[in-house]
Amino acid sequence: MKDTNAIVHRNRRDFLRLAAQAGVTGALYRASPLVAGLLATRSAHAQSATKRVVFVYASNGAPNGMWLPNGTTLNAATAAYEGLQSVCNFREVEVVASGHGNPRKSMGELRWGQDWTGDTIDQQIASVLSANTPYGAITLGVQTNTQDTISRKSGDRVPFQNSPAAAYEQLFGSRPPVGDSSGFLARKQSVMDVNRAALAQLKNRLGAFERATLEKHETALQEVEQRLVDAVSFTPAEECTSPPWNANGYPTTGPIPGGDVGVFAHQSDLQSDVIVAAMKCGLTNVATLQLGWHQGVWYAHDTAYRGDHHGSCHSAPAEANAEMTNYMSRCIAYLVNRLMAEDDPAVPGSKLIDNTVVVQVTDMGDGRDHSGGDGPNMIATRMPSFKQGTVTRGGNNLQVLEAVVEGLGLGQYKGSNPDLHKIWPCAGGQVTGDLLA
Repeated sequence: MKDTNAIVHRNRRDFLRLAAQAGVTGALYRASPLVAGLLATRSAHAQSATKRVVFVYASNGAPNGMWLPNGTTLNAATAAYEGLQSVCNFREVEVVASGHGNPRKSMGELRWGQDWTGDTIDQQIASVLSANTPYGAITLGVQTNTQDTISRKSGDRVPFQNSPAAAYEQLFGSRPPVGDSSGFLARKQSVMDVNRAALAQLKNRLGAFERATLEKHETALQEVEQRLVDAVSFTPAEECTSPPWNANGYPTTGPIPGGDVGVFAHQSDLQSDVIVAAMKCGLTNVATLQLGWHQGVWYAHDTAYRGDHHGSCHSAPAEANAEMTNYMSRCIAYLVNRLMAEDDPAVPGSKLIDNTVVVQVTDMGDGRDHSGGDGPNMIATRMPSFKQGTVTRGGNNLQVLEAVVEGLGLGQYKGSNPDLHKIWPCAGGQVTGDLLA
């Protein structure tokens, strides 16, 4: 058995060596997520070993017989994936602990201790893949309920940011968020900006000699910035300090009839834009996007069915439920399309989808009766360790999560010894092998 902690520590030593070569102090990259992200991207480029994962939760499963495609022919609840069949692996599985109130279990079988065995799979994977990035795992939501978030850290809920505008500002802006005591989305102000502000104040209080000395310090800070630029293989472009966002001009706040905080699909698209920008700029390698919550009290904006998702499960024909499920498929398809379109700065010549796995999870098989059978799971990627464009059945959702761990090359991190392992084998080591190449 390999000592996986030693591997993590070695990777971190390599990262710190790169930072030192760039003239960047530990205090600097710890205080500035963007600086650390650029260094992490440069480090990944040097090693050609970037791997990322995005978990997407879509509540209430899908109506039986209306989700799984027939070969490349999509079904009523998966029609939105048209054109993406070659990168999507669709699978129907048994959802363990299916039903309302259990969405967290779609992210792994937790032991609920106040340690790593109480972490959901996104947080566990982040401890490996995002060890050198400014953020472990970013957790974003679309009209989620703060008491029903799917991600856990040491058994405690991880807060989700429902506002795309706030998520964008927290990750790329200059002002720290208010009330983010747990730090999962805390954005520290750049240490260079802090020092410059302090220097400006001191200059007004000191004599000419001292001011000249402080100006030298300010010059030294500028040189650090330039060494950082020179150390990376690409320009720390404007797209990372102010990434393009909301190209379609969607409203980021404000209610619509029957809705909460804007058009559901538009909000999801904006959150996907934030995730893509954060990964492209090296801020994290793990993200979780929660679409709604287990009660499904969200409304679509352009569907024939006009009630909420919960109503489509219990007071409407199966076709209406499939239409609402496909509305969520549209949200996930947008993310996959973005990953296919964007170049990967960490691996020149590739797209983000080549080094990123999108994993769709759910809390039920069929939301109409809360049963666990035939639950919709999906993996989208062009990573060569995964099969491409499959339609399969069998096993359970936890075995799919174990397959994701294996496909990401993280099998060596699985186990029950916290001194050696980072990832809890949530399905007892059983893997849905026919999803892997």
